Amino acid sequence: SLVAWLLCSAPTIEGNVCDGVSPALLLDKDRIQDLWACASAYQEANWWHVTATFMAVYIAMKGLAGPAFTLCILAGALYPLPLAQFLTGVGEAFGSSACYLLSGALARPVVGRLFPAKLEALRLRAEAEKEHMLIFNVWLRMTPFLPNWFCNLACPLVGVPLRPFFVASLFGTQGSLLFLTLTGATLRDLGESRFELGSSFRRRALLLAALMAVLQCVPLLFIWRQKRRAAAAASAAASA
Repeated sequence: SLVAWLLCSAPTIEGNVCDGVSPALLLDKDRIQDLWACASAYQEANWWHVTATFMAVYIAMKGLAGPAFTLCILAGALYPLPLAQFLTGVGEAFGSSACYLLSGALARPVVGRLFPAKLEALRLRAEAEKEHMLIFNVWLRMTPFLPNWFCNLACPLVGVPLRPFFVASLFGTQGSLLFLTLTGATLRDLGESRFELGSSFRRRALLLAALMAVLQCVPLLFIWRQKRRAAAAASAAASA
């Protein structure tokens, strides 16, 4: 209802910058610059309303286990990079937590019926990593093998506490969010330069992809080292 109210109460913009502009211009390469100019002027004139609507839609979509990558790209286009990272991170944390609570209350039979093997595998892994629950949740957010929507639905059903889940949703998603917001910022720059694509975008994308691949290994390395230390301590205590 909040999202519907925000959309229905959207203020108008003064001037003629948006005259004749509609989403259909996305299909018109010669006039897409006009659509971008209208969107930029509207966001600047109604910053608080646009931001409140963006956050409400983001949290609602994540709360219903929906994808929000298009909104992340939009955030990169609308806001400076640090603010875009902050808004999308907060949206991920609160939206994922809402999905966590809804799944724990309502979706257990459905998720258990649709994904029994994945749910059991995640339950066993969560049980094995219960001493490193925060790092384990961060790894879940970084790994490409489990989509975020499945983590949001399954974590409350396999015994993952809400607190590490929330913290990991806030910080563990920053790598993927950075990739998407930078994509939006690049599209914004292209829009301001009349969509003349340069070579910097490809280099930036490759560097970010490599960085994300490395970061995905960090939580696993930390858990491995902690387990190795615990095994060494147990072996020393047994031999003493």
